[in-house]
Amino acid sequence: MVSKRLKIKAKSEGTLVLDAQGLSLHVDSDEGMRARIEVAQQSGRRVALSALTPLAVRRTGEADKRLQFLLSRFDVKPVNDAVTDAAAKLLDASGLDGHECLVDALVVATAALCTPPVLLVTPDKSHIPALCKAAEELPGSPKVKIVNV
Repeated sequence: MVSKRLKIKAKSEGTLVLDAQGLSLHVDSDEGMRARIEVAQQSGRRVALSALTPLAVRRTGEADKRLQFLLSRFDVKPVNDAVTDAAAKLLDASGLDGHECLVDALVVATAALCTPPVLLVTPDKSHIPALCKAAEELPGSPKVKIVNV
């Protein structure tokens, strides 16, 4: 007999993508970020981040244990050929320099490849908006809406 839980089809309501600041706030127990993530999960959104993001949020001791626990609950997206190709296209389309904006481009490319609708949590007001606008030009890419923190 199949349990009721297995009969319920998972309904995806999109993706909430965290950049380094979003993840850092959550690791540091920021109530606003905790609430955003909780609401997203309750509404069926997946919480995702680039595999590069935890490198910018490294911690030690108890904070590292919390970081590892949180990462186990999120969808950590690998940096694969599709992501790097999309990031290169974003840099080209936005006119931004690859060296200065490489990580931001990889984060936005990761978001652009997630299940829509996509919300990207970031404090960035310079590179990320330009990259998100460029993402709209990628074939088949969803609009990546910015949630400022």
